[in-house]
Amino acid sequence: MSNSDKSSDAASVRVERGIQRVQEATRGARTARIEAAPALLDRARRRSRWFWMTMAGAVVVVVGLMVASVILGVQVRSADALDDERAAVIGAADAAVVAMLSADPADPQAYVDKVLDVSAGARRERLEGLRDAIAAEVGKQSGPSVGQVISSGLVSDPPDDPADGARADVLTVADATNPALLGGGAPSPSRDVTAQRITVALTMIRTADGWRVADARAL
Repeated sequence: MSNSDKSSDAASVRVERGIQRVQEATRGARTARIEAAPALLDRARRRSRWFWMTMAGAVVVVVGLMVASVILGVQVRSADALDDERAAVIGAADAAVVAMLSADPADPQAYVDKVLDVSAGARRERLEGLRDAIAAEVGKQSGPSVGQVISSGLVSDPPDDPADGARADVLTVADATNPALLGGGAPSPSRDVTAQRITVALTMIRTADGWRVADARAL
């Protein structure tokens, strides 16, 4: 055998050994992957469970925040509505007290009309029946009488969403030159016109036209 043949055989042996090593490495890698597959699958499952648990938790949090926002919004709107209704009651009560304490003998019918306009229910009916008598007494005044509200406060709150017939009680402090006018009673022409401070208890009633006086009396 020549030297060249020996060199060729040695090269072939090295190539075959290289191929064998590659094949063994490939089989080893395949075997390792196969052996590792259950662990990898288990880890993937754990990651999947963790992902979906995280997503479910996030959904719960989001839904909870949405529900809380809705509830808070309803509460805020309810509180705002009640505040608006309180302001409406007090505003109507103040305007009614001023109307009932302000009379001009030069136009007594206008006074009666103002008092009727701020009244409702049985009170309005009673004042309507006394229209001529009230106008006659106002006409006897020596001069105009006036009233001014100093402060007002609710004794009882109106409902959150009041319907017609709902009631609320108000206590008002006012200065009046003729307190006898309050409630439609006949004024006293001989009374000193110096303003006097009076406290007025009013029961307000909700009507289609807004809050009106169902009852009013000086305390």
